[in-house]
Amino acid sequence: MLTADYIILGLLVLFVLVGSLVGFGKGLKFFTSGIFGIIISVFVSYVIFGLVLSWDIVADLLDRFTSWLREQGSVGTFFADIHIDMVVLAVVLFLIVQIVRMIIVKILKSIFEINNIFIKVINKIFGAVFFAAVFVVLLLFVFQIVSWIGGDTAANFLSYFDGSALLLDKLYLNNPLNSFLS
Repeated sequence: MLTADYIILGLLVLFVLVGSLVGFGKGLKFFTSGIFGIIISVFVSYVIFGLVLSWDIVADLLDRFTSWLREQGSVGTFFADIHIDMVVLAVVLFLIVQIVRMIIVKILKSIFEINNIFIKVINKIFGAVFFAAVFVVLLLFVFQIVSWIGGDTAANFLSYFDGSALLLDKLYLNNPLNSFLS
């Protein structure tokens, strides 16, 4: 095993321990509030934007909005030409996703914080699994950033993982975020 393997295993164990101490409810609240919550909402809005745009009722509303803008004169026509309707749809969709995200997190946190021994054990187990998943995602993001930097940095990074017992070199080369974020 390489030094990198021990470091990764140590960090994973640390994340799992913190996750089991904090629990799923509080961990979910932490990782979905603040800037993390905004990033999640932007990502979800981006993913579902095309789906929402394909709905007939949304297309009709956008057409009506664009027609109304064009009736307002040259300024309205300017805004219609730059497709301000898409911006409005994106903003409204983001706000709806934010509200739904907050409601879901509040409900899940309340469920996992129930004062019952069975729920407490489940909360600790899910917390450990959740924090392990967060660690893996953070590791993949680090790999992706190093991949974007490229050059000697990426080559040295990859050579550091060469022969890893945890197959970190394979994970770096086949990073699932690579195809998603490129």
